[in-house]
Amino acid sequence: MGEYSKRIGEVGENVVVDFLNLIGWKNPLRNDDIESIDTDFRKRTNGIDGYFHYINPMVSSTIENVIYSSKYSTDPYPISQITTQFKDRYLELAKAIESFKKSELKQYTINLHQNIDTHFDRGILFWLNNSGTGENDLISRLSRIELNTGVNHDGIFLVDNKRIEFIYDSICFAQLKYRYHDIDFIYFNNGLNNDDRNPRNGKIMPVQYINSSILPLRASKDNETTIIINAIENFDRDDLMKYMGIAKNIGCNSQGSTVISFPNYSETEHLPTVNNIKQIFNDASFTSQLEVVNYNNPILR
Repeated sequence: MGEYSKRIGEVGENVVVDFLNLIGWKNPLRNDDIESIDTDFRKRTNGIDGYFHYINPMVSSTIENVIYSSKYSTDPYPISQITTQFKDRYLELAKAIESFKKSELKQYTINLHQNIDTHFDRGILFWLNNSGTGENDLISRLSRIELNTGVNHDGIFLVDNKRIEFIYDSICFAQLKYRYHDIDFIYFNNGLNNDDRNPRNGKIMPVQYINSSILPLRASKDNETTIIINAIENFDRDDLMKYMGIAKNIGCNSQGSTVISFPNYSETEHLPTVNNIKQIFNDASFTSQLEVVNYNNPILR
């Protein structure tokens, strides 16, 4: 039983690393130990599944330090124990971040970079399973729980089956549809990254996008640029109008075309609504080059 559990854990770690490679988080530090600063919680060290850092394109002159934890199972999510297990795993990761803040690893990372004004120390809890049954959305179920660990950190993100599949499917859809194009993540101008040194697109997905309801991508080839907005939730007319506005602002109305994709879009069912929204939007130069699709790429439309 011990060997089986170990093998499941190793599979889960590899799933996470494959996902991190897909979002540009390449070569994370894996399976390291950080000296514990709370010896009542961990006598000697906090074991971490992985660590990655990058210069944050969403906030000027900032380093993002991300400690991640991988929990993987062949069983469905244990709904009756979800809250208790999440709190335990959240605290475990929070304590690892707390120790990281005082670690040599963090100091070494900061010393590698110049012209850095601040840094964030965050965590990602990957809680995944491959059972194929039961719920896949933990985030909505856990959205109202109260967490008061007393541990100082800059945020912990939860990645469940629904979230990881959305990001994976969105990127794979873009890579397949635009296989001869260069695919980048788009970095929104948010008032915190107005510095001219900040890139507006790149290969690294910001950690802030992990719990976002959309994933903005750019496909470019020669002088041709396409803005792609992928939505995690099903097709909705109000959301479509909102995403059209976002896409137009991202491209400053200069992109060659725009694609907005939903997981359940059906041309036979939703096209009349799309055409109606295009008329209401009242910008023919934009809507004439707008395509609404299903990123799950079904042959039946």
